[in-house]
Parts: sequence; C-alpha cells; structure tokens
Amino acid sequence: MKKIIIFATIFIVFIAVAMSLYFIFLRPAGKSGLISIRQGEGKREIGESLKNEGVITSPIFFYTYVYLRHDVLQGGVYKIDSSMTIPQIVALMREGKVQEYLVTIPEGWRLTQIDDYLAEMKIIKKGDLIKIASADEGYLFPDTYRLPLEVTAEEIRQTMIENFNKKTGQYSINSQVIILASIVEREAKFDADRPKIAGVYLNRLEKGMNLEADPTVQYAKGSWDPITAADYKKVNSPYNTYLYAGLPPGPICNPGLKSIEAVLYPQKDGYLYFFHKKDGHAVYSKTQEEHEANLKKF
Repeated sequence: MKKIIIFATIFIVFIAVAMSLYFIFLRPAGKSGLISIRQGEGKREIGESLKNEGVITSPIFFYTYVYLRHDVLQGGVYKIDSSMTIPQIVALMREGKVQEYLVTIPEGWRLTQIDDYLAEMKIIKKGDLIKIASADEGYLFPDTYRLPLEVTAEEIRQTMIENFNKKTGQYSINSQVIILASIVEREAKFDADRPKIAGVYLNRLEKGMNLEADPTVQYAKGSWDPITAADYKKVNSPYNTYLYAGLPPGPICNPGLKSIEAVLYPQKDGYLYFFHKKDGHAVYSKTQEEHEANLKKF
C-alpha cells in the first residue's frame, strides 16, 4: 500500500511539473507583435523585454534555455506570432530571421568601423559604405536605426546624413565645428568634460599652438589603439596635430550631438593643457609648468 501511495505521489508530482513546464515553457503566451532586439543585448534583458511585451510568460525560463544551449541571439526587429513557444522564439533570434535590421552606431565611430559592423551583420558587403561615403566622415550621425532587409549602402548613407541634418538643423554648423567636435568625441570620457576639452582646443587655436590631440594621430594610423611617444613625430600625416598646426583636413570620427554642442558652447576657462586620470576624468592646467606638476601628482 505504501509503495502505491509513493508511486502515486511521484506520478502526481511528475504530472504537476510537466504541466508547469508546459504552461511556463512550451505554452505560447498568446500575443503577437514586432519585437526590437539590440545587437549585443544581454539574454536577461531580452527575456525581460519579451515578458513585458507579452510574448513569453517566463523570462527566467527563456534565459535558462538560451544559456544552456549557448545560443547567440541576433539583433533586429522580429515578428513574433501568438502561437510561438520559447524554443521557437529563440530559434528565430538565433537564426536572425528578422523583419528589419536594428543597428546602433555608437558615437565616435569612424566610417571604417561602421562599414565593418554593417558587413559583420550581413547588411552590406564589406567596403560598400566606404566606397560611397568616404567624403561623409563626421556627418554619419551615430544613432539607432531600423533598416529594411533589402537596404543598400547608399540608402544607409542617406538615412544617416538626413538624421544628422535633422538633429543639428537648429544650429549654425560648418566643417570646422564638426572637425573639432570629432576630436572632442574621441577625447572626452564624460559629458562634463566635453565643453572643457573643446575650450582647451579653441584656446590653443587662438594662441597659434598645435592641438597635439592623440586621437588625430590614431586616425592617421587607422586604429584607435594606444599610440607611443615616437608616433608623435613618426606618423607623417596632415592629421597628425603634433606635426601640423591648426585643425586636421577633416573629421576623425562621427561625433554625437553633445560633442557638437560642446564646440558651439565651449567652457573657456583659460586652460591650455589636460590629461586623463585612470578613471577617465580630465585634469586641466593653464601653464606647461602646472601641467607637468599635475602629471607628477596623478
């Protein structure tokens, strides 16, 4: 009798667990919709988004399933049907069967980085954007874009430039503003430093000093990797602001709105020098002596 009771109890528990798994894991949540997933978004974040949109019932089960399978989910805009289960939704995202591409272009990327990224996502062929947008460095506005599946490099270029014009239309902007904003974008680690760094460079230009901006040397070398002291003289390029006075010939990246605004509304406190501490915050000085003293101090 005891064995029968134990067996019955185990059977009931098994049925209860199976039903729970079905209702939580396999049963569709019953809601359809278009879901946007950013490239590189975490599994937990995606699970929470899907739960909030009502297309799954358990973000924990979603995360666990993806984690155990070691699946890599592709960013994009997906059409989720009301009959789809968690495994089916994961398969859709693993295979990248998107309705639209959802791409985020970070502030401070140069044209080659944007081209590489779009090629990596198989939106364009590598080099396609570079071929048609080499003169548009600085004006490919960094933002999140929803792109149709059959989008061309020319359409992407046009979309980004139109977005630039829309976001900056209220300002009076010339090429010099964008060139300096691109340097500020690569230099500033925090928003509070943007107008101060812009002020330093504008002060240097007014005094006829070289800008001596490391990112311009990096741009000349074709990489954002750290440079060496020897590069200041060794990299012979008009973009090397240690060797050549004034602004470089063109922007060194595509700046965001905050860096553009920093150049338009700089904080000019008489500073001519700055460097970054390990935490990324900048230290400013008015004289060479003060600058060297601060370097020793920090």
